[in-house]
Amino acid sequence: MSEEIAIRVRGLESRFGPQVVHRDLDLDVKRGEILGVVGPSGSGKSVLLRQIVGLDRRAAGTVEFPYLEAERREPRLGVMFQDGALFSNLTVLENVEAPLREHTHISPQLRSEIAGLKLGMAGLAPDAFVKQPAQISGGMRKRAAVARALALDPELLFLDEPTAGLDPIAAERFDRMVQELARSLGLTVFLVTHDLDTLYAVCDRVAVLYNRKIAAIGAIEDVTKDAQGWVKEYFSGPRGRAAERAAAAAGG
Repeated sequence: MSEEIAIRVRGLESRFGPQVVHRDLDLDVKRGEILGVVGPSGSGKSVLLRQIVGLDRRAAGTVEFPYLEAERREPRLGVMFQDGALFSNLTVLENVEAPLREHTHISPQLRSEIAGLKLGMAGLAPDAFVKQPAQISGGMRKRAAVARALALDPELLFLDEPTAGLDPIAAERFDRMVQELARSLGLTVFLVTHDLDTLYAVCDRVAVLYNRKIAAIGAIEDVTKDAQGWVKEYFSGPRGRAAERAAAAAGG
């Protein structure tokens, strides 16, 4: 993990009508890290993700990509939305081809080959390529969504609740896939999650979104040390202790 800053958020304010979701929020994401973002339900984790990638409009503040701007390049972003958000009327392969069809002029054959490669990287076998999303499991749909997010070779990967709804074995395999992809492709990963096992297993740092801003950020052992309030309740409850023991047993 580099000390270079991949994403810099300063003074972010988000609101929906009179409801203020974020206020004076600052955040730095380091190049090459997997950052886990946690917080109570309704704290605006997914809103923060969408504002960083430019899908939602900010009321105030700035979002910058310093190392890319220094190289005079636009950031290449890949996003996996909650529940995968695959197109139900397309096959798995066609879903991954969609961004290639939209943003490139490559031949249909090459487009299909690239989509198949990305699906393979996400752990899907060729017999799944021709199926529609409703014909595959939830875990496979999430893997297909990751493959689609990787279609255009992003440098920054955003994952919104990627293991929600998965059984523990499928979630553990998904976590391992994310970690392997991040390391092999040199990705910076912004990962919104409620899954304590994911935080302990794959995240280099954790950012806690609470009371409209980043209340704590750092390695998980630093965030949990002397934690108070919601942060203490979240990490020190039975599920938090179980996740910590599992990570220690695995050498994490």
